[in-house]
Amino acid sequence: MNKKDLSELKKHFLPADDLLIIQHVFSCFVDGEKTKRCQNVRSFAEIPDEEMSVLYQTFAKVLKGTLGKGLVEYAFPNEAYEQNQIQNLLWTTLQNSLTDEEALHSLVDHIMEKMIYPLPYALFIAQCSYTVFAKDKSGEKNHYNDYEYRFLLCAVCPVEARVDGLIYDEEENNIIRKMTFDKIVADSPTDGFLFPTFTGRGPDVNHVLYYAKKAKEMNTSIVEDVLGCQFVLSADEEKETFRAVLDKAVGEELNLNVIASVNEKIQDYAKSFADEPEPPVVNDIMVRDILLDSGISQEKAEAAQQLYKETVENNYFKASNLTENKTTLTSSGVTVSISGDATDKITTRVIDGRKFLMISLDDPEVTVNGFQMKIQ
Repeated sequence: MNKKDLSELKKHFLPADDLLIIQHVFSCFVDGEKTKRCQNVRSFAEIPDEEMSVLYQTFAKVLKGTLGKGLVEYAFPNEAYEQNQIQNLLWTTLQNSLTDEEALHSLVDHIMEKMIYPLPYALFIAQCSYTVFAKDKSGEKNHYNDYEYRFLLCAVCPVEARVDGLIYDEEENNIIRKMTFDKIVADSPTDGFLFPTFTGRGPDVNHVLYYAKKAKEMNTSIVEDVLGCQFVLSADEEKETFRAVLDKAVGEELNLNVIASVNEKIQDYAKSFADEPEPPVVNDIMVRDILLDSGISQEKAEAAQQLYKETVENNYFKASNLTENKTTLTSSGVTVSISGDATDKITTRVIDGRKFLMISLDDPEVTVNGFQMKIQ
């Protein structure tokens, strides 16, 4: 599934859109002891407008985010085809539009048993359909060559029990403390997934798209235990791992100019593929060549190439995950942020045995806490 496919789904995921519709919705509440307290399956058309609007917002958020960061595509292992495995349960549930009670209950019980979640939660599963039109050479829809892409969207929403303090009681005509607890279901899911993926404008039952509200806090129990897939590093983890590889392999040759140069070259590479549907990745040969072009010795560059190759095991990191929009220098309570086009103004010097960070100022006026300070 690429950016173009995802963008097409997002574009049509609107209440007023006639091409993409939600047909049925399953919902249930699971308490802190993993007990299912209530559940139901409803035709979406029968749901009151106010509730329907909230559900649309909730499911739409499962498609938000950037591929490779908050949205990560995973492949099912081959053994998932076996009876009662998650891929089989998802497919059976989809084919029966949430009406096969045995398959649906098995799917929900599987999620409840395998998922680790810190709070009570509401589980929503939507069965949706999208009419996919072929397009002619002019880009217009070909109404004689369309088909239906059917898919499931699952959203996991935290439930918070709270007392909202003081309220106005109409019967008492007084402001009093509220004594009852409300269990509030958040409309922003923390996790979710799409099955099957929409790849090449068609269904791919061998893959699932996992969503995490916070890319740094992916729920590995959903990926590995619920979906049965092999977890991959998040965008931030890829960046940290890449930094660790360079730090270990290049070591003392990593200076300000090298770090800025590596960041700039990877950024330029990513930008050159900005219009491509698949995000570009950085392979081991590119790591070596970028380091060589940045002034690293042949020995260190080849060491970094080998270590990177061993670390990623051919699952190369995405270029967009390895760069920063600005350079940040931190030392002993001092932090300096530099935009990407100003790194050439920063140098390091050793004067009388002391290390200095030197900033070249083309303009003698400097702003400090909003005040204009002139350099004499």
